[in-house]
Amino acid sequence: MWSEYVQRLSHVNPEFTYDDVSDWNPGDFAALITAGLLYEVERATHVVCDACPEAHRERVRWSSNGTRAFISCPSVGTVDVILERLRRWRASPVQLSTWLAEALALSGAVQPLPDGRLWFLGRGCVAGHTPYFFLAAIEPGQLPSAVAEIRRAYGRVTGVLLLPFSPAEPVETDKLQVADLGLVVSLRAGRITVDSGFIGDQLADAKTGGVRHDAQGKKAPRALAAHRRAIMKAFMTANSLVGMDALARRLGASKSALYGMVRGDKTRYRDDTLNAMLNKIGCPRSKWDRATKPAARA
Repeated sequence: MWSEYVQRLSHVNPEFTYDDVSDWNPGDFAALITAGLLYEVERATHVVCDACPEAHRERVRWSSNGTRAFISCPSVGTVDVILERLRRWRASPVQLSTWLAEALALSGAVQPLPDGRLWFLGRGCVAGHTPYFFLAAIEPGQLPSAVAEIRRAYGRVTGVLLLPFSPAEPVETDKLQVADLGLVVSLRAGRITVDSGFIGDQLADAKTGGVRHDAQGKKAPRALAAHRRAIMKAFMTANSLVGMDALARRLGASKSALYGMVRGDKTRYRDDTLNAMLNKIGCPRSKWDRATKPAARA
């Protein structure tokens, strides 16, 4: 549920239909509503037909007295629509920005940037660093322009940009580190929690120039670390795991060991621990150790 919520934040209109949320855990759904992270909007005007296998969308029509909704299906004719299916909800990145600032205990007021889908969250202390924090509710292709917008507004500050996705390939962000909300943020007991250890590790990588050395002197460049984080996130999404704590419990490894595996820091894990983890998530060692090369630019 949380991963679906986070991924939808990248949409210009991050809306959910009744069909989208009908299989969510009722308690988790209620927590999103109570926290203001999800709010109900006007009824849907179109729905997907559930009377045939074609999954076509049709405009909702109403009876003359306004009490019955229906659509027209080419295969079966008139199909009644349960009114509950017309309900819709929208995610609130504005409210999320407030909760994130509180969870990270940041100083300063949350401020929107002119872009409209970017927020300055404040400044805080993480693992001995005091970065500026930002939130971007954007699509992957908009990341370079978002970074440029932040630089225009705040200069070349050391910062953390929270995103609703993991970049498919490294993006030039200078002193701005990117972190996937789906990996570092979770909703527990109706409150937002942030895995500051994960963020601290990325800041530590940045301080060493984006390259980490393991006990044998092998390098784990930033591109490879991003590739490994994407593998972990894919497993978490497929298994409805929320946050690194849940992943660590599922894999039977400590979060510190998982951080080390991503960074190639063998002071945090044994080789057999890594092999056991890869076996559980179904990832060949060859895939784990080799990031896909970015496509050549024209």
